[in-house]
Amino acid sequence: MPKCEKCGQNTSKGYDCEHTKFEEYCKECYTELHYYITEINGNE
Repeated sequence: MPKCEKCGQNTSKGYDCEHTKFEEYCKECYTELHYYITEINGNE
């Protein structure tokens, strides 16, 4: 079972991309990261 690199919790499915440096994130942390990226880019 993958472990989230951000919060350390075990997750049934890991998510990764260039924004996570291809480390496994849980759904909540992955969603939070992309929400933050969207908000920053939207406010520029």
